[in-house]
Amino acid sequence: MMELRSLEAEHGVIGAMLCQPHLIDVLSDQLSADAFSWDDNAELYRLILEMHADGQPVDIVTLHDRRTELASGVRVLAYAAEIQSNTASVANAMVYAKIIRERAVCRLMSAAAARINEVAHEEASIEDKISLAQSIVLGLDSSGSDGECQMVGDILMEHVEVLQDRLDKFAAGVIIDGLGTGLPDLDGFTQGLKPGQMIVVAGRPAMGKTTLAMNIAADVAINQKKPVLVISLEMSKTQLMDRLLAAVGGIPLPSLKTGECSNDYVTELNSAVLRLRDAPIAVSDVPVMTMPRIRSIARRQSHRMGGLGLVVIDYLGLVEGEGKGRTEDVTAMSRQIKLLARELDCPVIILSQLNRGCEGRPDKRPVLSDLRESGAIEQDADIVMFVYRDEVYHPNTQDKGIGEILIRKNRDGEIGMVPTAFQGAKSRFLPLANHARQDNVVKVNF
Repeated sequence: MMELRSLEAEHGVIGAMLCQPHLIDVLSDQLSADAFSWDDNAELYRLILEMHADGQPVDIVTLHDRRTELASGVRVLAYAAEIQSNTASVANAMVYAKIIRERAVCRLMSAAAARINEVAHEEASIEDKISLAQSIVLGLDSSGSDGECQMVGDILMEHVEVLQDRLDKFAAGVIIDGLGTGLPDLDGFTQGLKPGQMIVVAGRPAMGKTTLAMNIAADVAINQKKPVLVISLEMSKTQLMDRLLAAVGGIPLPSLKTGECSNDYVTELNSAVLRLRDAPIAVSDVPVMTMPRIRSIARRQSHRMGGLGLVVIDYLGLVEGEGKGRTEDVTAMSRQIKLLARELDCPVIILSQLNRGCEGRPDKRPVLSDLRESGAIEQDADIVMFVYRDEVYHPNTQDKGIGEILIRKNRDGEIGMVPTAFQGAKSRFLPLANHARQDNVVKVNF
């Protein structure tokens, strides 16, 4: 069984610093004082770093001059001299530092196990216990201090690979740098949905928010072969499956619900079933959700599916808060969703309702201030897009069958409007290619 601390490695690092002070910068960048398990060693290590930061030379004499005794009463001169004289190899200092760092992480793991054992015995819901246990484990950090800052030159060397990947995609005719949405005009604005992004899809009721989100999810899973997690608080998995089959197969939703599709759309239904059968889409339709529970589900599913390409949460207004007031709760949830996107390294689409502000305006197209309950959603989101269909308010409009996706915030690109063909009966938005208006009906050619 491995020991959780190494006196020899700790003395090796300190001794290397005393023998060759130029190693202080290199070793301190890899190791924090908290990684030392013996208090005397940690205190002596801090003293060396403190003197070096002040521009003072470091050796056993100057250390003694700075401080004669450690907190334990040990004489600095004698202790430092003993360590220096017994240093086995300065050449292996980096190896010693790695040993110290790894043993420190092992001690944290041991402490985390003890804390998780305490959590298991606490009075709380099992979902909250699991979420807390996961956060304890994810809080373990094996990187030392070397991950906190990087020089721009080092980052640039890594970024060259990103640039090369973009050039290769461009040469192959791929113009987006992320996940496609299935709507090329929308991709032209977003340049693809990217890891770590929080994307808000908002609109008034019956505009098609869920339809758009599920269309994107289906395209990511079926056409781009990326794992997708859908957390639906509003619809059951049966309702979502009907919508997916309708959208993928081009089948009228009423025909699916009545069973008529078994006669009139046999080919389309079989095709949709085959395409969806192996699609990497996971669905959770538990109606009562909190953000800790959502994080727990997402982490678990990411582990099971080997990472996630996209997460869809439908919708924010149904997520239960901590009871601090809805505005404060939504502010906290918005921030947690953004952090979840960063943690899972994938885009997260969150659906949101709008307040009634747009109802009283002549032009009822929504703006950012119409987002319900909190300005934090607008602040945290990388992309905010609204779904608007003029025919909902004006049945005789010339824009029947047109769905507008209004991009009101786009942190990495331009804002604007993307017109789409909306097929409500088939639960899908399609690219609006060439269309002509005749008798107030839009004809779409695909």
